[in-house]
Amino acid sequence: MTPPSRRSLAAAATLSALTAAFAVPVLSPPSAAVPAARAAAVRPDRLVITAAGAPAYRLEGDMASGGIAVTDAVGDYRTDKVRGRGVLAGSRGGTATVDVDLARTVIGMAGTFRLKDESAGVEISARVVGGVRAPSDGTVTWQGTGTVHRDGRSARQAVGFTVHDRRPDPGNHAVHLTHAGQERVAILRLPDDYDGSPRPALFHFPGLIETPWMAEFFGRMADHAQTRGLIMVTPEHYGIGWQGVGGGPTSPDVDDPGFVAALQNVLVERFNADPRRLYASGMSNGGFFTSKMACENGRFAAFAPVAGQLGDQAACRPGRRVPIVMIHGDADPLVPYATATAAAPFWARNNGCAATATATDLPDTHPEDGTTVTRHTYDRCPAEAPVILYRIKGGGHNWPGGIPFLGPVLGGTTRDIDANTVIWDFVSRFRLP
Repeated sequence: MTPPSRRSLAAAATLSALTAAFAVPVLSPPSAAVPAARAAAVRPDRLVITAAGAPAYRLEGDMASGGIAVTDAVGDYRTDKVRGRGVLAGSRGGTATVDVDLARTVIGMAGTFRLKDESAGVEISARVVGGVRAPSDGTVTWQGTGTVHRDGRSARQAVGFTVHDRRPDPGNHAVHLTHAGQERVAILRLPDDYDGSPRPALFHFPGLIETPWMAEFFGRMADHAQTRGLIMVTPEHYGIGWQGVGGGPTSPDVDDPGFVAALQNVLVERFNADPRRLYASGMSNGGFFTSKMACENGRFAAFAPVAGQLGDQAACRPGRRVPIVMIHGDADPLVPYATATAAAPFWARNNGCAATATATDLPDTHPEDGTTVTRHTYDRCPAEAPVILYRIKGGGHNWPGGIPFLGPVLGGTTRDIDANTVIWDFVSRFRLP
């Protein structure tokens, strides 16, 4: 992860930009829901290994057991580790074992590569120092010089390998897409127990100026997801924020809703996310965008906007009941709490709830933080579409339970609830039919 020291973003200039940007968000008319894609079958990793000589050596095939994990860095979306061991069919029958151990260093990817193909009587060992490329997501190649042992002799020869990580492993993975003429990217973390089986996925949309590494550092959402069996996805917005809502750029038109739909496809097809259990959350400008998705994207099963609520109710036509939990501080200096108290009744009407809500004061477990929390649960909502608003009394424009983005500049940060727990406990109850 990029060092936390990067949060020195010129606080005064950042605050000025934030304040100017957070006008009432404008939503586009809803589009038809995109049908959920089929979950892809889990495939084994595939390897290609070559060595010069007479005759030249080549081994290509799927791993019968084991695997090679290709993981990426949150800060720059580049490959940072290629590690694992596995067995595949040898070039002349029998089996071959492969061992790869590479990690990023100051001089690039470095480490070791070994092959033992018993059926062909070939062994390869190489010290890798640079020269590693990642031509596409989950694919890594290297060409260099190694020691090749065969027919009782050893020689230094040109060797190489290509790893196709078709069965992703726990850890961080970057997704690169070209959409609406722009290169787009997202980072996701697969949980510790990820085994390729269908998993729920929570999309988190960062706020204005906030990058995925910042969202992870200040909110620790991926750390929370890592031990709870879900996939955590954090896309990067174009420019300073999400388009079509308060603070986002107006040009060029990068079709953020289309980008999200394309990313949903990747999650289902490559990472086997359960298409019935995709969820959306967001902070600030990302909260506005989450609300926009609740109006337009029929592939998310539930929503959780934080410090950024629906502004233009007249333009929002979801065409369905929408399970939603909102979290907002009543001392937010950028996005007034009144936007939350205006949005919540809209969702209650949309979902067929009563106009009244039951208020529950939660325990003040951290009196030193100067905040308390009241949960407003709308009455008589359908079981499949509740509407809940958490009011952080004394709370500012910060992630509850997280690290304040600009210290006290944006107001108080509550410790009485953890937004990660609140969000996951809520959205995980729902799935699409």
